[in-house]
Amino acid sequence: MRKAVRAKVTQHADVRETLLATGSARIVEHTTNDRYWADGGDGSGKNMLGRILMEVRDELSPNTPT
Repeated sequence: MRKAVRAKVTQHADVRETLLATGSARIVEHTTNDRYWADGGDGSGKNMLGRILMEVRDELSPNTPT
């Protein structure tokens, strides 16, 4: 999934800009249907998609020290 998200945001400028526009906000995939990729609807899920999006955002952010 990490590879797919990275490919999506590097190949599509509009998606990259939308992701970067979130700044340092916490990204949460909020749904009751998934406790691994999402938060399970009540915050008890792993939110792996949100975590990956934040990691990729940090990698791409011009404000992140290298």
